[in-house]
Amino acid sequence: MWNDTVNLFYYVLLFAIYCFLGWLLEVIYRSITQRTFVNPGFLFGPFIPIYGLGAFMVIVLQHIFQGWHFVPRFFVFGLAVIIMEYMAGFLSEKIFKLKLWDYSESRFNLQGHVCLHFSMIWTLLALIFVTFIHPEVLRQVALLNDVFTKTAAIVFMVYFWIDYTFSVMSLTAFRKAVAYIYEEYFNLSSVEIEDILKTFQRLREAFPDLNKYVNQNINRRIKSRLDSFLRPIYEKIVLEMEGRRPFEEEYYETIADILQHEEFLKLKDYFHHNSSIYHHVHDVAYLSYRISKYLKLDYRSTARGALLHDFFLYDWRNHDVPDLPRRKFHGLEHPAIAAANAKKHFSINDMEEDIIKKHMWPLTFIPPKYKESYIVSFADKYLSSKEFINEYKKRINRYREKKAHKRKKTNLRGD
Repeated sequence: MWNDTVNLFYYVLLFAIYCFLGWLLEVIYRSITQRTFVNPGFLFGPFIPIYGLGAFMVIVLQHIFQGWHFVPRFFVFGLAVIIMEYMAGFLSEKIFKLKLWDYSESRFNLQGHVCLHFSMIWTLLALIFVTFIHPEVLRQVALLNDVFTKTAAIVFMVYFWIDYTFSVMSLTAFRKAVAYIYEEYFNLSSVEIEDILKTFQRLREAFPDLNKYVNQNINRRIKSRLDSFLRPIYEKIVLEMEGRRPFEEEYYETIADILQHEEFLKLKDYFHHNSSIYHHVHDVAYLSYRISKYLKLDYRSTARGALLHDFFLYDWRNHDVPDLPRRKFHGLEHPAIAAANAKKHFSINDMEEDIIKKHMWPLTFIPPKYKESYIVSFADKYLSSKEFINEYKKRINRYREKKAHKRKKTNLRGD
């Protein structure tokens, strides 16, 4: 596959062509799967370097193993593309602290960097490339004028270095922006967060798995910060509430229309944790209301959204159609059901809808848009855990009492 008469500038031009062909292949695939035009790849321009590097790696291997049978060459190419893609993914995550692609949900994957399905595709493309594409491209490039080739190669190298530099700067800026969101989340409005992420829209479209990676890290880090931030506030509010009426007049006024609605009152008939859904959502709503008021947030929307967060009218332990098919998982499905019921019977704003739909976060993948949504998610989990623990303690106590009663009866018979 090598041509001794072709100088370095011709190979630079070949590299540019293969980077461009790889970009073209990715544009077609990404645009079809994402149903919109996508400029893929790390660089701003129409070049994807990993395809150029992969092409030269396969060319070298073909030159070394050209006398081998098709089957062993297939395995050699496969091993080579797997190592190359894995190293590219591994280094990008180590250097930039970002996972540009993720095959974790595919079967037979290695740390999400490579998977069997796509490795087979890359191997097949490699065989097609060295058999049909490269010989013809090399023949055509060898026919080009030396002056044109040298000029085109130099222009490409200058352009490539500039594009690469600015692309690295963009990726670094994105990582810093995400880190800034991690640290300053409670000081940023939802609009400010969205504006920060919109700045890097092209990068997020080019690597759709990057959104998932960032969301997972935001979920994990913010959840940790949120728990440590809200727990002392919760303890402070509990101390303030001792000796007072469990529900304040302002809180009741905020949710009066919901409490009087006949559909909402049906929640009293459905058991939830160790009480009814009705009592559970009341507890979550009041705690969320107090925390939001303490933090000077929108406590009215918080209270209303929290009160409607479990607005489903079925037994979640034994559900079936028409409410929720038996095969579906209640934990993932009920936020959407509750939101649909809330919109059907009440007028709710965007924040209240987000509170209802995201209260199971991080079980729901997309993180909440508002700080108030995080507060309700925290309050719901905290009180649910508390209810579960209290119920567990009651069962243990009943079990111990039962055993003590049996021992007492046995001792009496022995006497």
